[in-house]
Amino acid sequence: MASGWVHAVIDLIVFGRIYFDGHKYKDAPSKKLGSKHRTERHPYYWQYKKRWSLSNPESLLNPFPEELKHSILKTRDKDGKDKAEKKMSWIAHDYIDRIWNNLSPRQRSDFEGFCAWILFNPSVLSRWAGVYVLGGRIARVIEGREIWEDCPELKREYKRLYRYVKAISYRMHWSL
Repeated sequence: MASGWVHAVIDLIVFGRIYFDGHKYKDAPSKKLGSKHRTERHPYYWQYKKRWSLSNPESLLNPFPEELKHSILKTRDKDGKDKAEKKMSWIAHDYIDRIWNNLSPRQRSDFEGFCAWILFNPSVLSRWAGVYVLGGRIARVIEGREIWEDCPELKREYKRLYRYVKAISYRMHWSL
């Protein structure tokens, strides 16, 4: 399984926010169940097992079925955009885990190295992903216009994730 911090870095790139605690919660059963932990808190992992694989080219081009997109839109309309984004992160977690299963140990290590590198390069995050972690701002496109949205908690979340990855980096197969 991809580590919670890898999921959090992907969240940072895709959403401009870090849902680290959600990923930790989702993977908590792994302490007791090991790789079988996905029988709990990973409903989409099983529901879209055949669709979400590297052997299915359609899943790489359009990984999220229409019913999932519709579900997210319903959440947005009912509970707001923040809840919908958290739900997207929750679903993406299962997708990433499914793809992770198909990667070799070397590919996993390389991807972790990339995630650490991008995390430790805030200027790249800002230019490439539109996430200004040091200033707590996220680039959003709204009605065709790019705006920078203030997100004060982003600075704190980024520092927390940065410290965590820095602390575990000594035992990883990649070097900083």
